[in-house]
This record gives sequence, C-alpha cells and structure tokens, in this order.
Amino acid sequence: MIAILMITFIVLIFLNIPIAFALAIACLLALLTDPVLPLTLIPQRVFNGLDSFPLLAIPFFILAGAIMDKGGVSAKIINLANVLVGHIRGGLAMITIVASMIFSSMTGSSTAATAAIGKIVVPSMNEKGYSKGFSAALVAASGSLGSVIPPSITLIIFGVVGGASIGKLLIGGILPGIILGIMLMLVSYIIALVMKYPSEERQSIKDLGRSFVDAILALFMPVIMLGGILLGIFTATESAVVAIIYGLILGMFVYKKIRIKDLPNIFYETILISSMVVLIIGIADLFGWLVTSQQLPQLIAGLITSITTNPYLILFLILLLLLFVGLFMEASAAIIILTPVLLPITNSMGVDPIHLGVVMISALAIGVVTPPMGVNLFVASAITNLNVSVVIKHIWPFVLAMIVGLIIIAYFPFFTTWLPSLID
Repeated sequence: MIAILMITFIVLIFLNIPIAFALAIACLLALLTDPVLPLTLIPQRVFNGLDSFPLLAIPFFILAGAIMDKGGVSAKIINLANVLVGHIRGGLAMITIVASMIFSSMTGSSTAATAAIGKIVVPSMNEKGYSKGFSAALVAASGSLGSVIPPSITLIIFGVVGGASIGKLLIGGILPGIILGIMLMLVSYIIALVMKYPSEERQSIKDLGRSFVDAILALFMPVIMLGGILLGIFTATESAVVAIIYGLILGMFVYKKIRIKDLPNIFYETILISSMVVLIIGIADLFGWLVTSQQLPQLIAGLITSITTNPYLILFLILLLLLFVGLFMEASAAIIILTPVLLPITNSMGVDPIHLGVVMISALAIGVVTPPMGVNLFVASAITNLNVSVVIKHIWPFVLAMIVGLIIIAYFPFFTTWLPSLID
C-alpha cells in the first residue's frame, strides 16, 4: 500500500495537480488496494485532523491580516521602513525587506506580505531604475519571511501536529525571522553596490518621530498578540481574535479606510484562503496517518541513522530533505506528513521540539520562492506583470542567502530557544 500511496502522490505532484487533490487521490487509491482498512477511515481522519482548538487561530489570523491590508497599514509601515533603512545603498530594497518583516508580524502569511508590500514598492522601484526582475524576486523573497515571523500559520500547524507549545513556537520564530531578513538585506546591499542602485534621502530625527507616531497604532498589533501570549494572558487562538477586533477598530474608526460595505469582500477573501488551508490540513492528516501506520517513519529514521550517527550530519540530512520536499509540497502538508517522521529522530538526539519546529518552517519557507511550486514567485510575477521565468532567474541570490541563514538557525539553537525559555 505504501508504494501505491507514495508513487501516486509523486506522479500527481509532477502533473501539477493541486496538493490537496494529489493527497486525496493518493490516499483513496491506497485504501482501495488494502482489504483491511475501510473507506470510512477517510472522513474519520480528516475530521480528526481538524478537531483542534489551536487550528481556529488560522482563519482568525488570516482575517486579521486581510483587515490590516485593507486598513491602509501597508503604506504606514513602508513610510516607517523608509526612515529606518532607506538611506542605505539600495534603499528601496531595504525598505521592502523591513516592511515585509513588520507586515508579516501582523498577518502570519507569506503570500499576504508579498502582495501587500509588493503592490506599493514595485512601482517606486521601477521609477528609480531597479531591475524589474530584481524587484519581483526581492518582493517574493521578503514575503517568505511571513512563514517564520509570528504569528506564522505554519508554526501553529507544527504545534498542533508535534504537540509543542504554540506560544513558545511563535516566540521562537522572532530571532530566526530577523536573521533571515538580515541575510536578505546583505545580499540586496551587494547587488545594489554592483548595479549602482540608489539610496533614499536620509531622514531627520523629526521625520523618524513623525513616521513612528503615524505607524505606532499598527505596530501595537504584534505587540499585543505576542505580549499577551508571552505573559500568559491569552492563547494563540485568543490572540488572533484580539487582533481582529483591534484591526477593525483601526481600519474603521482610526484610519477610516474600511467601510461596512468592504467587510463582505474581506470575509470572502478570508473564507477562500482559509478553506484551502483547512482542506490541505485535513487530507494531509489522513496521508500522514497512512504513512505512519505503514512504519515509514521508522524506516526513514533507520535509513538516516544507518548512514551516520553524527548528530550534525543527521541534521544536515534533515535540512536537505526539507529543502527538497519544499520544492514540490506546500508547507502545511509537508509539516503534517514529515513531523511524525522527523520528531522521533530529533528527540533521540536531544533536540528541543521548538527548535525542530522553527528549523522546519524556516527550511520550508525557502520552498515558497523556489520552482516549481514556489507560490510567492507567481504572486510576484502577477504584481510586476513579468513572466515567472524572469522572476526565477533573479531569485537565486536570495535563495542562497536564506539557505545560509537556515544553516545558522539550525546549528545554533540559541536563536530558536532563548526567547521561548523566558516564558518559563
């Protein structure tokens, strides 16, 4: 059965079948060839995968992100980023990265950050003489930080599947997100020097104060969410609800960018995105159960440990596996399928589950900017009206920078475990 399951899934992925349907068809064919397992297992496992209170945070965070996007927050964040880093060589590139990091801390979604920030900065970059391919690749890579920086949806999924503290996972993603952002800034600076991209005018302290005051209410959203989790005031799911209420107050009564008639479109967008994520989670749980029932995790663990018992080499092999899987599989599905495989291996090595979770998400985040399944590549392509092949051509320096950042995160657990340790 396991051969049919895996071969069918791999073939369907290469045929560019959507991940949810590829998982579902593979599971159905595998069950039809097994005389013991009943088809009633399908709805049972799907509902079991979705029967989790923390998963309620996902549609709530998606809704909060949509509200902040429509509420005019993006422009205020970009203005603040301009004052902070615009004077550095390649100023608009630096602004894009910093703004994406800040916006990611409000949405938990890489595609949302790519679309929201890209729509504003790309026209300005074109006017200043930046290569369109560079601009598109930069926006895609910067948006990928939304997968790591809390409130990351993928970190929440790992917490549910791996039984780890979601609050600690979210806090643990802060420093790795900053590290990846710094790596993107370094490679952007080098490219800007080579291509002679300009810097923006240095702003005064007065301008900094004005921009900070203008954006401070928006900046309070991640402070409220993460601060509440850190202090134990509310759970990740409850923090998402607080974010929605706070975002609506800002968008409707402070910035006055959201009207009552805008709410149906915001809700529709949230339902559309949430339903896709939830569908993948439910079916991936069935897939993961079948994989586990056939002892595949034990087989893979045995294979890895037969190659080497050196923990550093084992970690390196795990990183290679995650990077490879990220090329072809959406992060949510990969987490649900691979966590039961990798967790026993890393537990035997004494690796903190929080560290594994953040490393997994950081590795899979690179997958959103690598072909053939890199969704951010297609979002950036749509924003810039460029063929996706042009975006792919320019993405590789950023991919390399993120891989270097991933290695730093993976081999120095301090960056993932220090802040979570403060919760204790």
